[in-house]
Amino acid sequence: MKENRETISGITGERIRKFRTEQHLSQEELAFASEIHPAYIGKVERGEKCPTIETLYKIAGGLKIPLHKLLDVDSDTAAEESDAFHRIQSAMDGLHPDEMLKVAKIVEQVTDLMRHHS
Repeated sequence: MKENRETISGITGERIRKFRTEQHLSQEELAFASEIHPAYIGKVERGEKCPTIETLYKIAGGLKIPLHKLLDVDSDTAAEESDAFHRIQSAMDGLHPDEMLKVAKIVEQVTDLMRHHS
């Protein structure tokens, strides 16, 4: 069980670092925004500390992201899939339902071609 806990702590720390660096924040800036000591942020990112849910909530607040994004440790591929679906959905915003069905048919045809030519 300890090994699993360390793995989850490590993955969570990596996710925090990923979100932080995507926002071009230093550990100190994130610590200030989260009201947490900078050294603790570093230990969490390295998986050396297992933060409480309250601390993760503060970190998520400092990153200006929902808490579930930090907790969803199985979401790396799911996040990419979610982004793709979001982009398709955004592209279809404002279309009439009949037009959406046409887009869906085009997507089906393209994916069918991709599966057969891989």
